[in-house]
Amino acid sequence: MEWAVWRPLYSEILKDFGFDPEADVRSAEILSNLVDKEQIPKFSAIVEKLGHKVSIFGASASLEDDSGKMPEGRTIVSAGSATGRLMRNGIRPDIIVTDLDGDARFDIEANALGALAFVHAHGDNIPAVRRFVPIMSGPIVPTVQCKPFGNVYNFGGFTDGDRAFFMVDHFGVNDVMFLGWDLENVCPKEGSDPVVKQRKLLWAQRLLKDRTTSIEGSKHMQER
Repeated sequence: MEWAVWRPLYSEILKDFGFDPEADVRSAEILSNLVDKEQIPKFSAIVEKLGHKVSIFGASASLEDDSGKMPEGRTIVSAGSATGRLMRNGIRPDIIVTDLDGDARFDIEANALGALAFVHAHGDNIPAVRRFVPIMSGPIVPTVQCKPFGNVYNFGGFTDGDRAFFMVDHFGVNDVMFLGWDLENVCPKEGSDPVVKQRKLLWAQRLLKDRTTSIEGSKHMQER
């Protein structure tokens, strides 16, 4: 998603949640400085890593059941705390999308084992960015929700889940399957306000609906 398209949506999100845009920029600057350019794969390498068929795992209550329904031969993209739950069940994601607000041990481990990590910076996760990014040893693509600059990128999206979709869409994936997704009901997570989380899911619904409607017919969208 181009910045010109994302900017008005981002402004609405800032207003809705009362977020500080300057804090988003500070976090983005920190992330940009912590990730060396050599750690960021080239566009062609990311396209190759994603392949043509992707399953994006969300962290809904159905994740464990849905993980057994995934056809073979698909690239596994995990969003947020889905990474830890998959790995506890013996499934190693190929790509992770995270803002490091869950149990970052699994993000660090997956990345060390070769998973490409799309690490997101925003105003509320500066301590996590400072603490965990320096010890992530694998490939990283740093992402932000403010205007991109330096070493950071903005592919669109707000929550880990919908950011994962906007990312794979940006890199040209034409077959996307959603597993472990439920944008209607909040899956409880320690330290997370369920009311705020529900509002975030509403935004995810809106962003995904707008985008998937605009590309209907050119992408295979399946939710399990």
